[in-house]
Amino acid sequence: MAQNVIINGVTYQQVPEVTIPLVGGGEARFLDTADGTAQAGDLLQGETAYAGGALVTGTIPTKAAQTYTPGTTQQTIAAGQYLGGAQVIAGDTNLRGPNIISGTSIFGVAGTLTVPTITQDQTTKVLSIS
Repeated sequence: MAQNVIINGVTYQQVPEVTIPLVGGGEARFLDTADGTAQAGDLLQGETAYAGGALVTGTIPTKAAQTYTPGTTQQTIAAGQYLGGAQVIAGDTNLRGPNIISGTSIFGVAGTLTVPTITQDQTTKVLSIS
């Protein structure tokens, strides 16, 4: 958002920035940040920006690379963070249908393993496997 600037009694209309040379070299640059809309929750933690005429420091945490191993409980990667590295879900070559009992499903893999039925005849004490 440009502003009107008065220098030595002269008005300059819609000036977006002012650069002033410094005595020791270099320059100072002034920008109008009044129309900036960044908020702390828009920037990564520790990063800064100017918005609305004020310095804003970011609050979004960064999650480093991590490997998740499936287990018996659900694991959640929380919202509201920046994934600063690859998030890997570990696999297992043994997660195959022949290794899972038929009628059961683990992580979407249907079991095809048929388990033999073992019965015992109480009279003759003979075990039968079918």
